[in-house]
Amino acid sequence: MVMGKNLSCICGAPIDISSLIIEKIGEENYKIICPSSRCPLRELGFVKVIHHSNPKFEVKFSRMFKDWNVLLVGRESCDKLLRELLKQISLRLKKFLFNV
Repeated sequence: MVMGKNLSCICGAPIDISSLIIEKIGEENYKIICPSSRCPLRELGFVKVIHHSNPKFEVKFSRMFKDWNVLLVGRESCDKLLRELLKQISLRLKKFLFNV
């Protein structure tokens, strides 16, 4: 994690793996949703599960969410924080889907 810097939604809600809502929207697709019920953006991104012997996840964050965080913490810090969040989302989905 980048010291002293955190991701946040455009509504001001802090974003980490414990606060995110991941909602199934299809056989292999999930929405990543802001934890704030008053958020105008709501959808922070999408995940597509690619089933193989070693499952992989294709994650796309909302451009507005990424741009907001680049403005707040800078591009390099934002990239590091998003990579860490991607790892945590993948681990969470693996546990849920594959009982790892």
